[in-house]
Amino acid sequence: MLKVSDRVLIRLAPFGVDLALSIYNLAAPLVLIELKASPIEVGLVGTIASSVHMGMSHFTGRLSDRLGRRRLITAAPHFLFISCLVMMFTKDIVLIVAVSALNGLYTAVFWPPFSAWIADRPRGPKLARNIGSVHLSWTAAILAGPIISGFLYSLYPRLPFLFGAMIALALFFLLWTSAQEDQPQTALRNQSLDSKASISQSVFLYAAWVACFAFSFTLGNMRYQFPKLARELNVPPQMIGILLGLIGFSMFWAFFMLRKGEHWHFRKRYLIGAQLLSAAGISLILLSSNRILFALAFIVIGFSGSVTLYSGLYYTVYLIKMKGKGAGVYESIVGAGALSGPILGGIAAQFAGLRAPYLLCLVVLFVAVIVEIGLLKRNNTSATGSRNKT
Repeated sequence: MLKVSDRVLIRLAPFGVDLALSIYNLAAPLVLIELKASPIEVGLVGTIASSVHMGMSHFTGRLSDRLGRRRLITAAPHFLFISCLVMMFTKDIVLIVAVSALNGLYTAVFWPPFSAWIADRPRGPKLARNIGSVHLSWTAAILAGPIISGFLYSLYPRLPFLFGAMIALALFFLLWTSAQEDQPQTALRNQSLDSKASISQSVFLYAAWVACFAFSFTLGNMRYQFPKLARELNVPPQMIGILLGLIGFSMFWAFFMLRKGEHWHFRKRYLIGAQLLSAAGISLILLSSNRILFALAFIVIGFSGSVTLYSGLYYTVYLIKMKGKGAGVYESIVGAGALSGPILGGIAAQFAGLRAPYLLCLVVLFVAVIVEIGLLKRNNTSATGSRNKT
């Protein structure tokens, strides 16, 4: 059987997980449209999956602390395998919508335990580099997945699901043969933050979580609300795809650069600066109708997201003793933003116009930055008080 090193597994597994899912996520709505499903039914595919991912991630992360990581990460591909098999044969719209819950379970069972599994490896600079490799892998997957899915769908509408099932099966064997288990962390159950973590670092963790919610809220609106605005501005579908793809390209290259150094870790100017970049990008979409400015906006937003997501996951697994619990909280926060963003943005667009979702994103981002500054300022005050006492 195939067995690879931890270093190779850290790169292959995230790529395979998100490649299979991104293939599914393009093909499933196309099948529903072919079956004359309503827009609400099409939208429910993503909503249900995101809801399950958000709701279950905290539980699966804690469960991996008790039972170990390997059992869960090797079980995860089974859920996507089943949903792909169903999609290969069914023409029932209700069943297609319902089976999307398995995709949410697939990501919830895989990501928190796998992130914790990475943190169980050797720490220090290697941990930060491994986190960067994970982000590079899933970003590459979500770039390649839709292209592969569209090509396969053009050959035969159910072919993407066969390919997705094959990837899921290959993932299971890869994880089963290569993932080495560490001891469950039940002995650390009552400890939250690492005893070596400083007050300053702990506050950065909470600030990064707030930033991650704001970014995922923004990203959800870009993915699901921007196409409608773009079509109203007579932007062709191919150009819409290219514009949205710039977020992924920007994130990929930013992750590549960030993983090379540690100078930006636990630095307030990088975290807050990333939020300000995101605000600038959102403002361009809110105020302009120029395609070049749209492209610049998505590049800036993607770069901002790379700093935010990298910080959120790295600080989580670096600082929290119960790695699975921490990774589960992180995934739940990202999932909450991804779920609430498109819903609230859609309501705003319905009642206040197609530019309203971006104004809403700016409001959420403004509140997030105020909270982050408050956390970091309170940390500085506490640190000054501690020095005065000594």
